Amino acid sequence: MSPKAKHVPDGARQTTVYLTVADEEAVSWIRGVRRGRGEDRTRLNDILVDSLWFYLENVEKRTREQILAAIPVAPFTESAQGKVTQMPKRGRKR
Repeated sequence: MSPKAKHVPDGARQTTVYLTVADEEAVSWIRGVRRGRGEDRTRLNDILVDSLWFYLENVEKRTREQILAAIPVAPFTESAQGKVTQMPKRGRKR
C-alpha cells in the first residue's frame, strides 16, 4: 500500500475558513465536477486556492509573479546556524 501524495506545500500555514451552507454546496459541486473529470485537486484547500488565483489573475489583473515579488525575503544569516547546540545523551539507568 503506497502513501497518499502530499498536497499541501511545505511553506503553507494552517488557517480557519468559515463557509455558509451555500458556500459548502458550491465547493461540493466543484469537487464533484473535478472528480468526474478525473482530476486530483478535489480537496477544499485545492478548490479555494485555485479560486483565489483565478480571481486575482482574471478580476484583479494581478499575476502570481507580482504577488510573489511583493513578499519580503528574509536574509539568511550564518550566525543562526552557530547557535545550534547538541544536547548530550542521557546515560542508561537501571
